[in-house]
Amino acid sequence: MIYIVLLFAILFMSFIVYNLYSNYKNEKERERKRKIARYKEVITDTDELLLNANHLPYTKTLVLVLQNRILTALNGILECNPSLNSIRTRTADINKQIEYVQKNYTTGEDNPFVNPSNDRQALQMLKSIKKLRRVLRIEHNRGKVAPDAYLAEDRRLETLQVKINITSLLNHLHNAHVARQWGTCKQLISMGQQVLKAVSQPDAWLQGKQEEIQSINESVNHEIAELNKQDMEQSIKKEEQNELDQLFQPKKKW
Repeated sequence: MIYIVLLFAILFMSFIVYNLYSNYKNEKERERKRKIARYKEVITDTDELLLNANHLPYTKTLVLVLQNRILTALNGILECNPSLNSIRTRTADINKQIEYVQKNYTTGEDNPFVNPSNDRQALQMLKSIKKLRRVLRIEHNRGKVAPDAYLAEDRRLETLQVKINITSLLNHLHNAHVARQWGTCKQLISMGQQVLKAVSQPDAWLQGKQEEIQSINESVNHEIAELNKQDMEQSIKKEEQNELDQLFQPKKKW
């Protein structure tokens, strides 16, 4: 009888151990899949940012940061699943791309800033820059980007944001000027001047836009002054006419 009890106890303990091990294996597999999914998401987002190099002036440093971010994610996937040949092929390709960029890439400072053609494109560019600054900060915190390089790149991206905002503002300002919407003009001019004033080291492009806004401001002030002068002259003429009308109006008979 005691042997039967012991046998059942052993079987019961074996069942518990098997379930624990099975749950452990399943959880480990789920965690592996979660890691691979996160790595793939990083690769997809970073690939999208690299495509934007056609619309924004990327520096060599920034391109290498993004490509190495992809390489790190690919290596992470291979650690989770070494049998993925497609990932090995992509890893070899990205290594070649990194080598090419290191030797041949033309830095973004040599590429002129291209104005967004409309508000929609400007918004897309601003979203991309916001993502770039976030990625740059993450890679810096991971020790992947040197402090000096991080500060220089972040400052450059911040300046790009200012340029995009100023371009959109000037488009609206020109439209308001043509439409003679003086209140809107003065509001946009004030906004533009405040934004540019906050830039500690404006480049030639920003200095040119500052002069353009000042020129428009002078033109708007002149046109407002002319309108006020015309309104004043009309008001004086109206008062003079009223006085003449009162002087020569027929006398009432009582």
